Amino acid sequence: MKKFLMMIGFVAIAAMTACGAGGDDVPVEDDTPVDEAPAADEAATGDFDATAAEDIYNRSCIGCHGQNLQGGGSGPGLIDSGLSVEEIVHVLEQGQGLMPPQDLEPDEAENLAKWILAQ
Repeated sequence: MKKFLMMIGFVAIAAMTACGAGGDDVPVEDDTPVDEAPAADEAATGDFDATAAEDIYNRSCIGCHGQNLQGGGSGPGLIDSGLSVEEIVHVLEQGQGLMPPQDLEPDEAENLAKWILAQ
């Protein structure tokens, strides 16, 4: 029983620290050509700063949501979630399930949400 409780505590702590602790940069290979045209979905989500959004994602989200937003770890996949920009911003600001609220400025949260939808 003691081992079981310790394991549950470890999993809970690992999940909470992985989803928003930030701090440690995770190296990510990016083989996207520099001169590639913007995604077709960008018009639907509006203008956004992809570099800033990717930086936030790589620092704070990749541990739970995966390198390609496919999910894994303790977080769900973010591709085709069915959420709007406003709903994603709400989750970022308020948290949801095991995901704690993220320490982002409102414009950073909106930029990240638009970037996620364009993926």
